[in-house]
Amino acid sequence: MYNLLIVDDEEIAVRGIVEGVDWESVGISGVHTACDAADAKDVLRRHPIHVLISDIEMPNETGIDLLAWVNENSPGTETIFLTGHADFRYAQQAIQLSGFDYLLKPIDHGQLKDCVARAIDKIRRSEQEAMFRRTYAHYYEQWNRQLPLLIERFWQDVFHRRLAPTPEQLEPMLKLYGIELTADDPVLPVLISIEEWKQDWSARDEEIMTYALKNAAGDILLRDGPGHVIQDGSGMLLALFYEPGVGEDELEARCREYVRQAGELFYGVVSCYIGEPWPVRELPEGIGLLAEMERRNVHRMGEVFRASSYTRQPAGEAHMPNFGEWVLLIEGGREAEITRRVDETFAAYTREPPDRTAMMLYVSGLAYEVFQMLLRRGLSPGDVYPEGGFPELDQVLRNLAALKNWTLSFTMKALKIIAERGEEGSNTILRVKRFIEANLEGELNREAIAGHVYLNPAYLSRL
Repeated sequence: MYNLLIVDDEEIAVRGIVEGVDWESVGISGVHTACDAADAKDVLRRHPIHVLISDIEMPNETGIDLLAWVNENSPGTETIFLTGHADFRYAQQAIQLSGFDYLLKPIDHGQLKDCVARAIDKIRRSEQEAMFRRTYAHYYEQWNRQLPLLIERFWQDVFHRRLAPTPEQLEPMLKLYGIELTADDPVLPVLISIEEWKQDWSARDEEIMTYALKNAAGDILLRDGPGHVIQDGSGMLLALFYEPGVGEDELEARCREYVRQAGELFYGVVSCYIGEPWPVRELPEGIGLLAEMERRNVHRMGEVFRASSYTRQPAGEAHMPNFGEWVLLIEGGREAEITRRVDETFAAYTREPPDRTAMMLYVSGLAYEVFQMLLRRGLSPGDVYPEGGFPELDQVLRNLAALKNWTLSFTMKALKIIAERGEEGSNTILRVKRFIEANLEGELNREAIAGHVYLNPAYLSRL
């Protein structure tokens, strides 16, 4: 409800306005009166007044003078002027001071009631707009606080192909998060591999130091250039350069400085794997190449590597899915996600059909990764696949539909046996445990343990 103040030096005029209108019907719950501007100011100081009805011609101070004071001290109040003279100068001054309306005496009570109702409606709209602005400001502040996390999740969805690699899917999200890129713009990734800690950190301390390394990567690698440093769901840190204009030598120098400071300030042994510019829609392939470089690097730690000098796999494997990720999904029992990945892969193959050699490489690549995973877990591939996994290779390779059916059957058998075995643990982890138990009296560190099982230390840590 709202408050009304009536100001007139004629008491009978004030009483007529108070008693002549049903003020509650227009939302007025409190009606206050004053005989001059000084009295009105005192009421305005003591009560919130929403609508002011004031005579213009009053002794000492006029209604125009009162409106100037109201604008300064009670800016939310709407003022309606009453006067016995149709003097345009008064109307002009009232308009200049943002008066709501200007009515001539004698006052028609119905006209006055309608005028006050319009003023109340204006106040309600102003209150709603103010509430909207406050709400918007509140959520905008929350959005800005959450934006780094939202951007990180967006890039994770891109890397793991949870977003279709099309402009229709990617570009609205890029715009939403304020990333000035299109689906075809190049992004240069740098994979940061945390290989070893020089201190015995607790799990919480490791999280804090990883966060510190992530922030330091932004300062040292990206500097003031556009880009983000994000943490992938599997634990990798990735610096993404949105404008790959940094020279190769300059970027390598930054990476070497980062590796040095990581060791001196954060007690971490870190390697950087510098990628090449990839369009946003193809970025998962670039990230997969860097992950492969890290996975295959068993002996060299605390160094900087370039994808441009990495010996790639044969051309036939260039369009292969990331079977390493598929294996992780199998181990995690994520049947729906495996099915989705297979559907996406064969949708792409439908657009660009592979030749028979590529299909054979696909079969052998998937079989190798799955068999290795089973062996790590102490399982015999022969027990899972009595037929060797391949009913008849010619049948599997006769067309894409047959290859897809084999893929789903092959992966789901492995997923089922892993689920049945539950928490028996992988052969690799069992070997690690035995090695630790046998060497408790000596110096133990992650590098030595990783060397014993022939794995990259950072990869073993995530495993």
